[in-house]
Parts: sequence; C-alpha cells; structure tokens
Amino acid sequence: MALNSTFFVVRRSVLAALFGAAACIGVVALTSPPGPGLDPDSMSYLGAAESLARAGTLRIPMASWSDPDSTSALRHFPPGFPTLLALPVVLGAPSQQAARGVEALAAFATVALAVWIVAAVAGAGAGALAGLLLLGTPALVLDHARVLSEPLCLALLAATLALMVFSKRPFLYGLTAAAAGLVRYAAVPAGGAAVLWAFGLRGPLRERARRAALAALPTALLSAVVMLRSVLESGAVRSVALHADLGPTLRELGATLVAWLAPLAPPNLGGALLATAVAGAGVAVLLAASGRPAESASAPPTCRLLSAAALLAACYAAFVFLSRVAVYDNIPFDDRMLSPAILLVEIAVAAALGVRWRAWKRPVRLAAAVAVALWLAASAWATARAVADARDGGWGYAGDEWRESGLGQWLRREGRNDEIFSNDPAGIWFLTHRPSRDLPAALDSASLKEFARILNGRRDLVVGFAQEYEPTAAPDSLAGRLGLKVAAEFPEGRVWRK
Repeated sequence: MALNSTFFVVRRSVLAALFGAAACIGVVALTSPPGPGLDPDSMSYLGAAESLARAGTLRIPMASWSDPDSTSALRHFPPGFPTLLALPVVLGAPSQQAARGVEALAAFATVALAVWIVAAVAGAGAGALAGLLLLGTPALVLDHARVLSEPLCLALLAATLALMVFSKRPFLYGLTAAAAGLVRYAAVPAGGAAVLWAFGLRGPLRERARRAALAALPTALLSAVVMLRSVLESGAVRSVALHADLGPTLRELGATLVAWLAPLAPPNLGGALLATAVAGAGVAVLLAASGRPAESASAPPTCRLLSAAALLAACYAAFVFLSRVAVYDNIPFDDRMLSPAILLVEIAVAAALGVRWRAWKRPVRLAAAVAVALWLAASAWATARAVADARDGGWGYAGDEWRESGLGQWLRREGRNDEIFSNDPAGIWFLTHRPSRDLPAALDSASLKEFARILNGRRDLVVGFAQEYEPTAAPDSLAGRLGLKVAAEFPEGRVWRK
C-alpha cells in the first residue's frame, strides 16, 4: 500500500514537472526577440527594478512636468515584482532578460502546481486536463508574453490554493496570499480569503480565531509596510468616490467572458449564448462534484479544492468590482483583470470533471469528452492566433516601429544632452533609456506661464507622439502657444525646442 502511494506521488510529480517545463519553455520562446512585449506598465516595473538595483530606491523614469526631478516614486503599482526583478539586475542581467526569467519560472510554478493539485484530488488524467486548459487559454498565455506582474501573481495564487487545500499551517497560505497582494493590488483579497478559510474550518472557536489570526498576520504586516511607504512618498492614500456608470465596464466584461468561454465564436448574441451554455455546464459539473462543504481538515480533497478555489475567486471578483465602483473608474474588465479568476475556475473544472468522470455513464462521458475537446481545440487556435499577432514585429514598445524609430535615433544623437517633456514618457524611456516628464494636461494661462518659465530656464525638448500615452494637452497646440520651433519631424512624432 505504501509502495502504491509513493508511486502515485512520484507519477503526479513527474506529470506536474513535465507540464510546468512545457510552460516555462513556452514562455522563453514566446518572449524571445522581438519580445518580450512592452507597455507603459512595463516601464514602471523595469525602471523601478533598475532604480532599486542602482540606487536602492523604487523610482520610475518619468515625472510630472512641474516636478524638479525627472523620476518619481513607484506609487501606482506595489513593489513586489520590481523588487524581485532587481535581484538578477544586481547580478548583471539586463532588466528585460530578468523579467523573462522571472516570468518563465512563474509559468513553471503556476502550471506545475495546478497539475499537481488536480492530480492529487482527481487523478492523473484530470491533472493533465488542467495543464492543457491553462496552456491553451489565450488570457493566461498572453499574460506571459509581456513584462507584467500577472505571471508572478498567478504563481502565488496557485501556491495559496495548494496550501489552503493541503496544508494545516494557516501562516503559510496567509504568507503566499500576502505575497500575491504585494505583487498586484488586485490580489490583495487573497489575504482575506486565507483568513476566512482558516476561520471557517471546523474546530473550537478559540482554535478557529487562532488560525485566522495566523493567516492574517502576513497580510497585516505587509499591508502596513506598503501603506506607510505610500503615505511617506505621496503624503496621501487613494480617495474613495462613487463611480456608478458601469455600462461600458459590464459590456467589456461580457466580451471578455465570451472570448474565454466560446473561443472563435462571433462576438454577438450567438457567441453570448454559447458562452452561457459553457458556463452553465461548468457550474453544473462543479456543483455535482462539490459534495458536502469543506468544513474540516478531513473533508474530501475535492471538496476542499473546489471550496478554496471558489472562495479565492469570489473574494477576488468582489474586490475588483468594488474597486471599480468606489476607487478607480477606469479599471478594465479585460483578460488581464480576469486571469486570476480564469486560473482558479479552470483548475476547479478540471478537478470536478475528473471526479465526476467515474460516475458518468458512457454517453455522458462521450458528450463531455467531445465538448472539452472542441473547447480545447478552439482555445488553442485562438491562442495560436494571438501569439502570432503578438510576435508579428513585436508587441507594444518592442514593435518594429519603435525599435527602428528615426525619432529615437535623433533623440539618442542630437537630443542626448537635453531634458525631455513628452505626451509619452514610456515611449521616451524605451527609445532612449532616459527619464522624461509629461506635458501639462490643459492649456490654461497658469499652466502655460509656468511651463514657459521652466523651458526658459533649461535646454529642453518637447516631444509629441502621434499616439499619446499620457492624457495631455495637444503637443502641437502647446508648441504653437509657446512659440516653440520644430527641431525634427518623423512619421511617429515631432520635436520642438525654444
């Protein structure tokens, strides 16, 4: 009996390692030149990592036009991801290559943990299905194509799920949940889920309270440090206000769900109906496999897995929705925002299918197998198309138009000694690897007067890109009002100076 148990542990560990290795190798290939993909968020992560490695401070290479310094503190993102990137940068690795390595290892951890968890509760076949689902989902794959914090966050969420299901030490899953929140603010509710899980397990009230306190300790400590850092650097915390116009957000959410649940289906009523049918089938399988609640450590492993995944997903969804309503009115409900929920749901569905498979009669098995095969084929095809598009000439600031930019060559040569103001500081950094400031947001007399005073005091350039990143005043109008002269002009933008 012991020999059989050891064999099954080794088999699922090997299976998990193989799927994890496939994910890791896939990310290395996906982010090879012209990758990894780069966007404005990437500038913050990479710039902060380089700043930490060089000067010991988390600063990004952009600032407001009125700031005396052309860099500013990392405020919009938590410090976890750039702090981790700084470690290989200190050892001499270029920051983009450091990001590739971290994301490849994160992909290994996410997929390997998912396969191992599902195989442990529902068998090797279900574990393999979990691996195929994750490897074939466009939202999860594309998260790893760019320099983003999502891959590391997904790995930490997978670790939290595994520990909630199999560990009796609440401090451990509280720690991984807190680390996920330190990597991505949207994952902060994982800490709350860990506390609820620890308290919800059966036992005397005193023991439940002790477990909840242990699970809450890492999140409380790390959150206090991050909040204190934010207050010290900015002098304020994010204000709360009601943003009730949810129409566009809900439409985007619907489109994202259709793209996930009904790959390749047209984004119309038919696609929505198909996505609803897939979601309904998934819910039915989950309910059928859930059994009694995971109220104790001795509850069936499948029940514990489904309950833990549901709790993490529910806390995440509630937090994101409340943040959209009360904090940020521009939170997109796109693939990036939904990827943690997608990860948790796909793990749960794979486990539920594995458990119910043994109880179903042959016709039901055949129908389920056909449905899963069709979804996997469609999703894999959608993933392949998305990857091909992302790698066709590079994604975002890694694209051909940026790497071969005449404007970038001019700035690196003629403008190498100038301070730069631009409507796209991220573009400036990726073109020149130099910090810059943004432009005034409006052309009111006070802003124009102050901006003119700043320009008169230094040797400065104003760079206006055709596609702006920062919502600023139109560079052409700003230059005309201040009497600036065109110093250079390229298809991608113009340069003005006094």
